[in-house]
Amino acid sequence: MRVKSLILASSAAAALALSAGAASAEPDGWYGAVDAGYQFIDDVELESQTTGVAWNWEVNDGWAAFARLGYRFNPNWRVELEGGYRSGDIGRVRRDSNVTPSGLCNINPASGPCHSPDGDLDSVTLMANVIYDFGWESWGIRPFVGLGMGVNRVNGDAIGTLRGARTTGFAIDDHSTKFAAQAIAGLAWAVGDRTNIDLTYRYMTSDVELDTSTSGGQGTLDGEYTGHTVTLGLRYAFGAEEAPPPPPPPPPPPP
Repeated sequence: MRVKSLILASSAAAALALSAGAASAEPDGWYGAVDAGYQFIDDVELESQTTGVAWNWEVNDGWAAFARLGYRFNPNWRVELEGGYRSGDIGRVRRDSNVTPSGLCNINPASGPCHSPDGDLDSVTLMANVIYDFGWESWGIRPFVGLGMGVNRVNGDAIGTLRGARTTGFAIDDHSTKFAAQAIAGLAWAVGDRTNIDLTYRYMTSDVELDTSTSGGQGTLDGEYTGHTVTLGLRYAFGAEEAPPPPPPPPPPPP
């Protein structure tokens, strides 16, 4: 009796595994996806090309969103075109100096020195990604890694006061479009024949160059923009299902 129960339990487990594998079998071809989540930006160090003075711009943590259109070649390789947005409210800005505690501060004197200026460093990206999915279609959860290349457009909009040996009005109203690269890692959970939930981490880096204006004239700040994002996404496959194999030929007629 115990042996019979064990056989029945094993058969049920095998059937469940086969059904899970069938649910995770995603067809090859086109797919679309949307992602949303959390972003944090490393301090953006921008150096003046005129004076050589560097400024550390702290960008507040915020939200990010992505839309993707991709094509799966086989169970392991796929490519995609990705558009993304990363919010970038400016936090505190400091001069990179251990001697003079200068900073970019609010233009309102009542707020005191070295508070957060009003402004943004938003980022809009367009990337081409190559993704590799580990494992087989029978896995319910599959890790993946990828690399991407494209462009990053940083929109700078800020106004404040430079406080140091003298007080100087300062403003940025410019955008920078530079080459960008990113590394991707995550987990994909198959929730249907065509649907996956993607947990994705992105590390993106690019140069940035923004024109500025002060009471003393025009200038340019350049540096590096580095961002980290963690998102949850919904991916749906549009590809056609594979055709079933043809039926076996009929048996020959009896002699």
